[in-house]
Amino acid sequence: MTVSVGLAGAGPWARAFHAPTFAAGPETRLAGVWSRDPGNAARIGVPVFATFDELLERCDAVVFAVPPDVQATLAVLAARAGRAVLLEKPLALDVAAAERVAAEVGRAGVPSMLTLTNRFRPGVRAFLRACAGTSLYGGRACQLTNEFRDGTFAHSPWRDRGGVLYNTGPHGLDLLDAALGTIKEVSSAGSAVHMLTCLHEGGAVSQLTLSGQVPGVGKRTVYEMYGPHGELRLDLADLAGDSGPTRAALRAEFAAAVREWRPHEIDVNRGLHLQKLLAAV
Repeated sequence: MTVSVGLAGAGPWARAFHAPTFAAGPETRLAGVWSRDPGNAARIGVPVFATFDELLERCDAVVFAVPPDVQATLAVLAARAGRAVLLEKPLALDVAAAERVAAEVGRAGVPSMLTLTNRFRPGVRAFLRACAGTSLYGGRACQLTNEFRDGTFAHSPWRDRGGVLYNTGPHGLDLLDAALGTIKEVSSAGSAVHMLTCLHEGGAVSQLTLSGQVPGVGKRTVYEMYGPHGELRLDLADLAGDSGPTRAALRAEFAAAVREWRPHEIDVNRGLHLQKLLAAV
């Protein structure tokens, strides 16, 4: 079964990542796109649907590449229509909306998966396997860019509202949670630079430094885990060139979830867990 995928959204991320990923197949085919901007949608080179309802009629699953508040509304409609959903992070802009999405997906019984791209990178998966294979006291991570100062997100109102915490924070919190155990409590300090302290089930502790306003750092994302056997370190700069395998893994695993009609391990409930952590911060 080749999964027929409808794309909701036609912005830069949709055009650069989702559209080519799901058009590449062989597990999926891109049935078409709907966007609030028909001009952008036409640039993707697949049928453009005039309404979101038309897109739902022509696909088995919906891939979302829209702002979180828009996703929170449309994902509910997709679930009620019986369509599997691939959701972006963050799930919504507040916990109440995220809870509605998770509840509707659960009620409808449709498969769901969250586009936490780092979790599909081979190098990240190897790092998490290494973490699972040893005992750890805790760790630290930093995610530093200049993207909230250099104009990268100049036309992204939701990022103006949520800032680096909602744009980048889900990745960091997710990987710390996956490496060290479920985060049960999080506290924070700072504004231009967020310093988060996380307490994990089992007793591990971690810290996450977030900023989108540090000139000269490029994109620096580093994770360090500490235990009685030493240090495990992951620097995403060392994983350059893994885009092809990452996209292939994401596409194949979403298609498998749809064919087998089951949620992925990284599903809507994972998104809700991360949403609650963001709100706590």
